[in-house]
Amino acid sequence: MTATAPRRSAAPRRPAAVSDGRGAASSRAKASTSPPSGSPVLTYYLLAAATALLVVVGLAVVLSSSSSNALAKSAGNPYSDFLPQVAALGVGVVALVFGSRVPIGLWKKIAFPALLVSIVLLLAVAAVGQTVGGNKNWIPVGPATFQPSELAKLALALFLGVALAVGRKQLTTLRGALVPGGIAAIAVLGLVLYGRDMGTALVICLMVAAAYWVAGLPVRWFAAAGAVGIVGVLVLLQQGVTRTGRINVWLNPETCDPQGACMQTLHGTWALASGGLWGLGPGMSREKWGYLPVADSDFIFSIIGEEYGLVGTLLMLVAFGMMIVAVNRLVTRHEDPFVQISAAAIGAWIVGQACINIAVVVGFAPVTGVPLPLVSSGGSSLMVSLAAIGVLMAFARREPGAQEAFAARPSVIKRSFAVVARGRRG
Repeated sequence: MTATAPRRSAAPRRPAAVSDGRGAASSRAKASTSPPSGSPVLTYYLLAAATALLVVVGLAVVLSSSSSNALAKSAGNPYSDFLPQVAALGVGVVALVFGSRVPIGLWKKIAFPALLVSIVLLLAVAAVGQTVGGNKNWIPVGPATFQPSELAKLALALFLGVALAVGRKQLTTLRGALVPGGIAAIAVLGLVLYGRDMGTALVICLMVAAAYWVAGLPVRWFAAAGAVGIVGVLVLLQQGVTRTGRINVWLNPETCDPQGACMQTLHGTWALASGGLWGLGPGMSREKWGYLPVADSDFIFSIIGEEYGLVGTLLMLVAFGMMIVAVNRLVTRHEDPFVQISAAAIGAWIVGQACINIAVVVGFAPVTGVPLPLVSSGGSSLMVSLAAIGVLMAFARREPGAQEAFAARPSVIKRSFAVVARGRRG
């Protein structure tokens, strides 16, 4: 009996996790028996290419869609709304480049302080924040404003990666699921909902669900959380006239006022339809001239369809699809559970928010007010989203075999000097 007991207690641990519906556990078990296949640097370049594509198209369409309003309110300067986006892009690119070089261990150390800072900022929003469109999300920073809920997304993703990686074996109990990751998620979610921002709250719920799924939370807990979430959504819908109105517009578009409540969704659909296959051309949108509200933010996907046609919208979907592939590679190929969980949360945030935004534009969901990540106008969203991509790229640089592959390839600068040197010798 004493000889067989150790084998019975140690051997079943990994297969048990595989059969318990834990997505990450099965991939980790597979990774431990066979080396990852494919290029170890593909994840990094997928993230870089997708981000570059989204940002470039976003800049072009933000300039086009914001110029009409800027002309009307700034005495003929079409760039007054575009220049802050360029400034935010500059800060975001610096954050991306710097973040992609930060070691994973340092990201783990940053997670808890970043979460505390974001919670303090959310409390500041509750106390002295500005209300725009019925949502209290912004705090003034000099002449500009900042949205702390964007920073809270990144901080929560990192903190869940640390907390759930350490406490994976305790996720079968309620206490293990709540302490400390669940309490942090509830705190952030509660402060966001206090500002009446259901769109951002929905994105945070997607992040938390992805993190817990990859960490190995049993399926029965997802069912219970889903039931509680449905009840909570129904209660929140009854507490806001604006929310109820948006639901009614979505469910009954034929009875609402096309010059009032239905104006946004109706003109967004017209913009998509009028673009055809190839679009009207860059800067040639007609709906941006006062017909489509917030054309540079919530409904920027409509302007993309109008100016660049079906080809342009499919290109955006391909870019987000590349991000899905990259995040999936991080979850299934990386050996660090912190990376797996945090990458899943960040991926659910960016891709999930994109899906919500696009679903609103095409009429599959009521208006929620969430921007299209990396594309829409909005400095806070752009800066923090680029920082989050930097985190993913830092993870990708330390994927198994990636560091050796990068070290074996000369840098672009070295290759350029080599070409110049050969030219001179010739």
